[in-house]
Amino acid sequence: MVDLNTYLVIGALLFSLGLFGVITRRNGVAVLMGVELILNAANVNFVAFARFGGMDLSGHVFSLFVLWGWN
Repeated sequence: MVDLNTYLVIGALLFSLGLFGVITRRNGVAVLMGVELILNAANVNFVAFARFGGMDLSGHVFSLFVLWGWN
């Protein structure tokens, strides 16, 4: 069974990689890939807190709004 801390560590790693990509790259496509990693880290946290925090589907809905607004 995977606990909440595992998902938070994965989200932190994704966020760190995305922030590193945004800061160090000059190419616009690479910067957008870094931003997408940051948004995916937020989505992982939304879904993990919805799963383990006892909320219904609000984390999943927020995650869909992030994906829908980005595309």
